Amino acid sequence: MLTLGCMATGFTPPSITFKWKDSTETALTDYIQYPSVQSNGMYMGVSQLSIKKADWDTKDFVCAVEHSAGNKEVTIRKPVPPPPISPSLYVMTPSKEEMRDNQTASFACLASGFSPKEYKITWLKNNKPIIEEVTDFCQDEQKGQGTTLYSATSFLKVNESDWTDLSEYTCQFEHITGTQTKTVKYEKGDGCVVYDLEFNFNEPTSENIFLEEVFPITCEVKAKEKGFTSIKWMKEDKSVIYEDRGEHLKNTFTVSAQITITKNEWNKGTPFICSVEHKDHLGSEQKTYQRNNGEEQKHPAVFLLSPAEDVRRNMVTLTCYVKDFYPKEVLVAWLVDDELVQMDSQKYKHISSSTIETGKTYYSIYSQLTMSMDDWKVDGVFYSCAVYHETIPKTTKMVVRTVDRTSNEPNLVNLSLNVPCCKP
Repeated sequence: MLTLGCMATGFTPPSITFKWKDSTETALTDYIQYPSVQSNGMYMGVSQLSIKKADWDTKDFVCAVEHSAGNKEVTIRKPVPPPPISPSLYVMTPSKEEMRDNQTASFACLASGFSPKEYKITWLKNNKPIIEEVTDFCQDEQKGQGTTLYSATSFLKVNESDWTDLSEYTCQFEHITGTQTKTVKYEKGDGCVVYDLEFNFNEPTSENIFLEEVFPITCEVKAKEKGFTSIKWMKEDKSVIYEDRGEHLKNTFTVSAQITITKNEWNKGTPFICSVEHKDHLGSEQKTYQRNNGEEQKHPAVFLLSPAEDVRRNMVTLTCYVKDFYPKEVLVAWLVDDELVQMDSQKYKHISSSTIETGKTYYSIYSQLTMSMDDWKVDGVFYSCAVYHETIPKTTKMVVRTVDRTSNEPNLVNLSLNVPCCKP
């Protein structure tokens, strides 16, 4: 049985009569009317009706009140469930650092802003399902206007060779709104081709950007034939910062040049021009390197997901999810009892994905810390995910989420930290 309530307020004198009926105009009698209660010189009355769940699913109910000042009624009906909402689906690919340091490749599939909660995520390699090495999380994302939107994340880890062999990996999201898929494939390079010259810029790392005042930028240019005669860096006014015209350039397919720029130049998006000359080209070919500062900055949201225990391998993984930030550059570090986890740590494995564009202007990234079950079970040890982004005030430095085994509940704090470089 279910109970419906009807309340009348702000009337006098206290005498009032409640009556109930359903949408078929049938009078209902299984109700209670409570005595009127006085408050601030006026009266309030309440009546409760008991009904069957089957009737609630199929009928409307009318509460009517009769009073000397006039009669009123109100219809009560079962709320219509909100329409289902399909998610935005993204796949984060492995970072170069993870593949270089760990010889593994980790993927994250993010389904954001869907309702209702029920869903299924499946990973496929070359269109065949993958069962092992998959971990899933789901959490409330936002609430509003009677609808709770959900966000789900699924993680997949494979050997580096299984990614670089040019296999395709697909995240398949099944939901009442339909099935969505997102497929990624390893690409050997993302250089900019100018005729038969390929320009690549090795950008500063997150550690460079957030922990150093000056950092290097490297321009690398590849040609199909030997015969370079010069490579140089220039400012926007064409003044030369660095130039190499050595004889050794003539006998190579690839040339490179490195300069250092200041953090202030980086933040302002100061342009720098890389220029080369080659025997097969008339004049010089050049490409401009410049940080893109075109969009409005946005502070990252940081979530430390519940620990994932892998009983079979006797391991525990903590996952830090940093979402919807701009600009793209972000630094994620892990601390154990306020001690920085080094990338070459033998006790802890620390990997971060590449950043992915979520929506038109925002970026997201995830980072994971893996340890043995025995280390996780040690009481009193605190694990922190520290996130540095230029939208975080300089007085705050970083946003930190912390969890320990006993509480198992992450806490959000802002700390003023000078975290040392994360490189080994």
